[in-house]
Amino acid sequence: MATKYHKPVARAASLAAALALTIPLAPLAASAAKSPPGAAVRGTVIATNAARHTLVVSTGRAVDTVRFANAGAVATVALGSRVAVRASRLADGTFKERSMRVWGHARRTTIRAAVVSSSATQLVLSTGTSTLLVNRASAGAKVAKSGRHSHASSSTLGVGAEVRVSLDIQPTGLDATSITDMGQSGFVGLEGTLASVTPANGTIPGSLVINVEAGATTTVTIPSSIAIPSTIAVNDAVELLTSFAGGTFTLVTITDDSIAANQASNGVSTDQNNAAYVEAEGLVTSYTAATSATVPGTLTVQPGDGVAAMTFSVPFNEPVSSTLQVGSRVHVTANVTGGTLTAVTIQVQQPEGEGNGSMTTQTEGMVIGLPTSGSSTLVVQPGDGRTSISFAVPAGMDVSSITSGAKIHVTGVFVNGVLTLQSFKIQQSDGGQGNGQPDSAHFDGVVVSDIAGQLVLLESDGAGTVTITVPSSLQALAATFVAGVHVTATATMQSNVLTLTNIVANN
Repeated sequence: MATKYHKPVARAASLAAALALTIPLAPLAASAAKSPPGAAVRGTVIATNAARHTLVVSTGRAVDTVRFANAGAVATVALGSRVAVRASRLADGTFKERSMRVWGHARRTTIRAAVVSSSATQLVLSTGTSTLLVNRASAGAKVAKSGRHSHASSSTLGVGAEVRVSLDIQPTGLDATSITDMGQSGFVGLEGTLASVTPANGTIPGSLVINVEAGATTTVTIPSSIAIPSTIAVNDAVELLTSFAGGTFTLVTITDDSIAANQASNGVSTDQNNAAYVEAEGLVTSYTAATSATVPGTLTVQPGDGVAAMTFSVPFNEPVSSTLQVGSRVHVTANVTGGTLTAVTIQVQQPEGEGNGSMTTQTEGMVIGLPTSGSSTLVVQPGDGRTSISFAVPAGMDVSSITSGAKIHVTGVFVNGVLTLQSFKIQQSDGGQGNGQPDSAHFDGVVVSDIAGQLVLLESDGAGTVTITVPSSLQALAATFVAGVHVTATATMQSNVLTLTNIVANN
């Protein structure tokens, strides 16, 4: 059930609207690290959300979202209050309050934002770490064009437009007094309640619907490379980072808002003062180096619990540390280049705690390999087509309850550079088949051979091959994909045999 909010309904999005510009490497190298954990937020309250325990504060330079421990601290703060908050910065760009002082009142402020939806009377705006409802009718605010851009008319704004808005702060809401069109945004942060999810079907991308402000709904395309975390369900509060082009929002990552509210290290955010790039911090789950200027590398990062994994293209000329490997903790700065999320800087970081402390990683998917007398390895295929992950099973750990094809959530810890099984949980299938049997898993890779009903794929990062049995009903289809063709294969476990159910070319 969607939560009801006071007017102005303004809930914090963790992801800023950002421009898809090419960023020179050198200027970003100095700014790639996260801000210090301690911070002071001073400015004017422009929205409250008692249900989410947040205040939205216009600082004059940006708009910050401050999270509080309970609704009571938020409900008593009036719009327009000038506040000084001692806080710690969270990984999604929001702030966690330590103490707050109210020291005055303001009636006006100016913000920069990206348009999520627009009508003759209202705007829903994404700005920094907030989503805001702004009334434009009472002030008769019309759109002026900046000297740099001219894509909007004098009365309408397209979705994705970047704007500068002057606001009158009323007791019950925000009124726009002027709106200046600054051009088109490339990244747009969204937050709200997840209304529905439609999974991808073969080559057809999936989609989700998110309820944002004032009953507005937004549909977002889900690329086949992104899996919605199992912790996120319909009616949950979520944060999204999307790219916007050609009238379509496309998902870059999705975060469970309740988890983000307490996540201080791993996470995804953007910088409002240089909103042309996104930052992600987390553990590397797969990496392959670029081999030439025309064949970039691929880096997949898991930026914390409750966050969809992010895959980056790594240019051939990108400086990469020799210590980068699966299990490394990294800070990645990226922008969108030609529709692809492209790494601009990659920093390998020390794990939290002791200098040589352990690092953990989690994955969810289908069991495709069990420990045997000659191997102590458990192999899990993530459901989103990423490369399968092998976990060393420590001596004495009982894994007898794990069966081939089971749907499983696995936590691993790196011990002397080896990903070692720490814990596991066999899960109920989304399709309700029982016994933890998943509906299917997807394998992304290049065909090595298709002989005698056995399809062999080299997984996309070149780490290894997977063999899939092809039933007689699909052998004619599979035979059309010759060696060297990049495909996505869908398979299920049937009688403990990984069996093909569909195969399509990856263009």
